[in-house]
Amino acid sequence: MTSTTATRETLESLAVSPNQKYWDIGLQSFNDGDVSTVAIQKIWAAMTPPASLNVLASIVGSLFADTYWATTQMDRNQLALDIQASLGINPTDCQKAAAFAFSKWYGAVVRANFGDVGGIPKPGSLTNSPDVVANGKASLTVQQLISMWNVYQWDIQPGLKNNCYGRAQSLNIQEPITKPVLKMFYTDAGFVPPPPSWIQMFTYNGNNPISEMQGTQPGPILVGGKCANSESFAFTPPGSGHYCMISVVGTEYFTNNPLDTPGNWNSSQWIANNGAAGWHNVDVPKGNQSSLKFYNQDNSPEHFIFEAHNAKVPSGTTISLGFADRQLAQTNATQSVKVVKGYEVLLTEAEVPPHFAGDLILSIDGKPLPADASVDVRMYWRVPPGHRNYLQAVDQLGDVRALNQRTEVHVPMGNFTFIGR
Repeated sequence: MTSTTATRETLESLAVSPNQKYWDIGLQSFNDGDVSTVAIQKIWAAMTPPASLNVLASIVGSLFADTYWATTQMDRNQLALDIQASLGINPTDCQKAAAFAFSKWYGAVVRANFGDVGGIPKPGSLTNSPDVVANGKASLTVQQLISMWNVYQWDIQPGLKNNCYGRAQSLNIQEPITKPVLKMFYTDAGFVPPPPSWIQMFTYNGNNPISEMQGTQPGPILVGGKCANSESFAFTPPGSGHYCMISVVGTEYFTNNPLDTPGNWNSSQWIANNGAAGWHNVDVPKGNQSSLKFYNQDNSPEHFIFEAHNAKVPSGTTISLGFADRQLAQTNATQSVKVVKGYEVLLTEAEVPPHFAGDLILSIDGKPLPADASVDVRMYWRVPPGHRNYLQAVDQLGDVRALNQRTEVHVPMGNFTFIGR
């Protein structure tokens, strides 16, 4: 890794950490090609008593993230075992330290929503990332993308070649990121679409599947620094519908390959726990009816709940949810509500056959949505006690009451938000 005295001084002036020397030892071990267990021993040997397992686990878990990434999330059990094997420390203390380390995302963070500051699992909506940017025919510089940090920038021109970007910020890590890169994908609008439905995008001029990311100044992305891809990706919509766009940021510490193992649980976990990936599921209605894709990726029937959360929709507007599939439509009648309040929720649900891909139809019968109005359509997976994923779902949601009372839990499977213009 290239590191000058000026860069180090700038880094330290941005974020002076009492644990910086331990981070530097960890980084040196990483750059020397050590395995993570060797890094654990080197950092621990240098720590002044009372040494902190939490600090140790955070440093190793972030710099050796590729070692601990297990398809859909960081593997706290493996990190705990490595600490125990390397140092001979009480297993319970190692587990606590690993859980602490992986309660945050360390490195390049792509926000799931404006309230996302790097917690894992991600809080709030998982698919309204402001860091997935589309800007129509016009290109943007890195400086412009960063200056508009807290702005949704989403302008897709049907039938044209659109410029698309991704943003990220270095969070919770005390070392520079020198090699941030971006991949982007798109798919039909819907809820956590399975990997086979993702279509990779390529750079606007170079036809490259990867675009390098940069900060406002040349060089490494320092502690707290923001970055964006300098060469846009091209997106030419294949039709006039709505689309999801997915960004996947990689660094020297975390390769971040896209999800390649379909399944309801894997898809929900990957989006909730991958802090360096973002989804943009926000658009303006293009008429009074919109179609949203949903999937049952498993080989068993599964029950899904769909909710339309209507905020500041004009009074008198009729909102409806129904299914395009004839069989589902016959057993689950279209649900409608005429808006009379500032905030209303409309619900429908269905038992969905195995390996099923269908369309949820949202109808908005009335005037176009005003600028401050939204219809946020959410999908949940109903997981009852006894389900093979029940204990995992309870743990993911932190729902101790459901576990104690043996009640069902609802696992978020993404949302798509329609906004006014």
